[in-house]
Amino acid sequence: MAVSRLLLLCVVFSEVQRSHTRVLDFVCSPEARSSLNIITALETAMKNCGGSDQLLVPIRLPCVKIRKVTWDQKSLQQKRASVCTSLGNLQQAVDSAKGQPGLACQSSILQRLKHNIQNHLKILRNLEIQGAPWPTEASCTSQETKSLTKTLELYGRLLRGPVEFLLLDLSETSCS
Repeated sequence: MAVSRLLLLCVVFSEVQRSHTRVLDFVCSPEARSSLNIITALETAMKNCGGSDQLLVPIRLPCVKIRKVTWDQKSLQQKRASVCTSLGNLQQAVDSAKGQPGLACQSSILQRLKHNIQNHLKILRNLEIQGAPWPTEASCTSQETKSLTKTLELYGRLLRGPVEFLLLDLSETSCS
């Protein structure tokens, strides 16, 4: 099991390295984005955690709801700031929940999730977007959960929603 985790981390790291050097590929290629999405692998790994997805400490999940009218009115800088804030908040929440005693399997999944969030943040922060960064404001309230399943579902919605919308907006001007 340790060898498979190491192999997976090497694959993810190599993808990030490749994406880091060619951020435009990440923006322009749905396949490149898909290769970095490990939600399915984490959900599969969670099934091997003895049936329980419950954590001892709740995770504060960021709001990922997008109102399309409001989203379309934001600048690319505002959109990136909003997405990075949501990812950063989730990363902090995941980091605070990992390492719970007696939950080695769940903690392992949280660690992998944290690394994947960090990889997305590195890519998004390296996007060349003109203009100064903007402060963000929450468009809805966050919620707490002890469910690892709900945490993974929210992360998937974050990747399919705000992250994907930002990249689609960027692709309109950056991809040929």
